[in-house]
Amino acid sequence: MPEPILAGIPAGGMKETYEVKLLICYLLASLEAPLTLDNLSEVCTQDGLVDYFTLCTAVRELEENGNLASEQGVYALTDLGREAADKLKKALPSSLRDAIVKRGMRMLARLRRENEVSADIRRDGNGFQVLCSLHEESLTFFSLAFYAPAREQAEIIAGNFKKKAPGIYQKLIQELTIS
Repeated sequence: MPEPILAGIPAGGMKETYEVKLLICYLLASLEAPLTLDNLSEVCTQDGLVDYFTLCTAVRELEENGNLASEQGVYALTDLGREAADKLKKALPSSLRDAIVKRGMRMLARLRRENEVSADIRRDGNGFQVLCSLHEESLTFFSLAFYAPAREQAEIIAGNFKKKAPGIYQKLIQELTIS
């Protein structure tokens, strides 16, 4: 039986560090957003496209060569890295380029959603306060505080809020704007 192929890459994934370095530069240039090593790993190691150790080696070499700059564990392309991505992107199959950018965009969208919703649990006397909010950058759309007598109940409230915050907001606005 023939080996399966993902985005033009045979089973077993990309083996050459230089290919992985090019992939990382192309991804960062396309997303126009800095990423952590965990973010890069989530996008690049999915489906065995790149193994974690090759990814780490490629990131280290890109940083040593001046293609990546890191600040507090977040990697961004330098001008040199951006130039390399632009000049060498055709060395990667177009199906791979498309697939890796889609993965990256999905991950960024998920991270953005996670950062827009917060539900913090704080001890309050004999129970707990669950402070829930939906926001975008510095704009808070709404915030609510709930009392829960037990930690378990507070965690249920926080978890459900995180899953359902946009729908809750929509229903609240609908109810509050009816004349």
